Amino acid sequence: MDINEEKLQEIISILNGLGMKVFIIGARALELRGVSLNRETGDWDIFIDKPYTPEVRDILTKEFRKLGINVQWRKWGIRLEFSEFHVNIYNIPLTFDEEFLRRCISTNNVYLPSLEDLIILKLMSGEAKDIKDIKKIFNTEGVELDLNYLMKRAREAGLEKTLYRLLKRMGFNMGVSR
Repeated sequence: MDINEEKLQEIISILNGLGMKVFIIGARALELRGVSLNRETGDWDIFIDKPYTPEVRDILTKEFRKLGINVQWRKWGIRLEFSEFHVNIYNIPLTFDEEFLRRCISTNNVYLPSLEDLIILKLMSGEAKDIKDIKKIFNTEGVELDLNYLMKRAREAGLEKTLYRLLKRMGFNMGVSR
């Protein structure tokens, strides 16, 4: 385990110790799910299963600063700065529910969302790199996606038209399952 992984484990331990579930999201989650993005990422993106209230923010800030971690408050959550990397801790996503949780892989108190849920989270972001990542998921050999579940989640998040347009541009026929 390298120093970055040790620091990440320490952060996860703090969050778990405060009764929070931790979910790995973003590019690292895709890599862990078998989608090679062929790009480096200098951060870890996670979300916790607690709303980002001022009380939660203050508790987390206190715990992380006790360890000498540089904490930056953002409207979407907290950014933890280290010299080698950073960790972004986000609020729970709109689509977090029992079905989301059932589709996760769980290891050592850390959850890894399904590829379908990661696609929705990337659509929510809307950044160019996230759209490229979604395209990479669909073009990765051997990846199995549940398009019915994906479309359901897109509908729930208000992103159905955005997903349809993206898939159409990629040449997918939505009448055929992949």
